[in-house]
Amino acid sequence: LKLALGLFGVWRLRRRGIAEAPGEWRAAVRRIAEQLQVRRAIGLVESAAVEVPTVIGWLRPVILLPASTVLQLSPAQLEALLAHEIAHIRRHDYLVNLMQSVVETLLFYHPAVWWVGRALRVEREHCCDDLAVSVCGDAAGYARALTRLEEIRNGAPSLALALGADGGSLLGRVRRLLLRESVGTASPRTSWLA
Repeated sequence: LKLALGLFGVWRLRRRGIAEAPGEWRAAVRRIAEQLQVRRAIGLVESAAVEVPTVIGWLRPVILLPASTVLQLSPAQLEALLAHEIAHIRRHDYLVNLMQSVVETLLFYHPAVWWVGRALRVEREHCCDDLAVSVCGDAAGYARALTRLEEIRNGAPSLALALGADGGSLLGRVRRLLLRESVGTASPRTSWLA
């Protein structure tokens, strides 16, 4: 039931509270997709229903972009975040996540399934972060974009930092990106999943 409700919620996201994104951002999506060698058409819409940029769909992927991000992020920051979402499309993460959710639903009682699922989600984000950095070329700038997005989402810089201080996903991602840049690792993660 939870999985079915989730799929229905995604279906509603694609159809309610959306508006066409500005032409320059649709052009940026096409350019970034070309850089990441994504050949399928990617839709871009502004959505009132999401707080962070989100990809939905596998056959006809659409990036839902909160209107606040267009207004409150710099063009470079927004391009870096779009690159992250396009990386999810390149890697077919929507389909992988759907299959993972089915497995977690069927084997909900097994703690190892939940542990592996969390680890897969973290690694999926890391791979997409690496691809986004390969497009924007600036790990520190991308880390600032992630932090700024969290500030926008929570409404206050101090709150975003407090939430990140608990060892959560954002803090780990930012630390990893900055450590990677300080060490000088320039190439994105090279694995069969990338």
